[in-house]
Amino acid sequence: MKSTRFVTMLLAIVMCLSFCSGAFAETIKIGGIAPLTGEYAVYGTAVQQGADLYLDLINAQLKNEGSDKQFKIVWLDNQADDTEAQNAYYKLVDQEKVVAILGDVLSGNTEAVARCAADDEMPMVSASATRYEITTDRPCVFRTCFLDPFQGVVMANYAKTLGLAKVAIIYGNDSDYSIGVAESFEAQCKENGIEIVAKEGASFTDTDFSAQLTKIAAASPEALFVPFYGSEASQILPQAVSAGLNNVKFLGVDGTSDIVAFISDTSLLTNMVYPDHFAFDAESETIKNFISAYKDKYGVEPTISFAATGYEAALVLCNSILEAGTKKADITEAIKNSSYDALSGVITFDDHNDPIKSAFIMTFDAEGGKHFLVQQAPL
Repeated sequence: MKSTRFVTMLLAIVMCLSFCSGAFAETIKIGGIAPLTGEYAVYGTAVQQGADLYLDLINAQLKNEGSDKQFKIVWLDNQADDTEAQNAYYKLVDQEKVVAILGDVLSGNTEAVARCAADDEMPMVSASATRYEITTDRPCVFRTCFLDPFQGVVMANYAKTLGLAKVAIIYGNDSDYSIGVAESFEAQCKENGIEIVAKEGASFTDTDFSAQLTKIAAASPEALFVPFYGSEASQILPQAVSAGLNNVKFLGVDGTSDIVAFISDTSLLTNMVYPDHFAFDAESETIKNFISAYKDKYGVEPTISFAATGYEAALVLCNSILEAGTKKADITEAIKNSSYDALSGVITFDDHNDPIKSAFIMTFDAEGGKHFLVQQAPL
């Protein structure tokens, strides 16, 4: 009796193990690093939500196709700190055993992580780090956003199409991001025959920009270039109006995209234009489907373009892994040679591991709604 019971139990265990081995999917881990708390969490959360949405879609597709593969992103919060970003990288690689990194988000944090990834030859795709040097001499590091120099050139060229002859610049003199975009904007303005009548620096931590804006107003510019994030730009715009810059055109950058969350008088935004990585109101079935899926998952429509570039970063990584397998060198090679239909069009990569894609010139209505103006093709 005991022998029969034992054999029966053994058979049950064997059958269970056989069934379970077929039932459990092969989980492919990707590491996600982003500022998910603090002042810059709005950007990190946008990337995270866009990437997570793509994983939902690709995992559902794989399941429907009968594949045993499923993707998982393990997210860690870097708190917008370089050291925390590096700690997150090593935890993901050493403990979580991820096969690739999606991130980081802010350019400074991404630079810190990219150094580690390059040393380990770990494939890495940032959705939002626009600083040029991040991918320089790092064959395994890529991005799905345009670069700082590109957006500075784009805005100078757009200023030319508006017929502007005299522009001023206020920039963050303690931010590589702001300095870099301002320099490329200034250089292209000179190339376009546009005079820079004033250029003033300020700290990203400042709240009073009146001294700089008073000097700028005295130079009578037709436009003011403001390469700041939304929180800082939201303070500069009303102070600029108070300083006498009532009728100027405000030219922003991609970091300006979240200004609506900070500014009290949204009517000021009707005079602002900025380059973005994506246009949510562009007429495209692909874009409409993305927005619908995003709203179904999160209950709101996306408002920050990094949700789209996060989605595209996950698309590039997941499809490259499916094509090449999980060896680091093979993933890197697959990304390098990839050509994927993404939200902003077909994404391919140049010799600097940067995406060949367009910028979208955007503006706002009086209530803070974003509106697409024109698409600027790669130069």
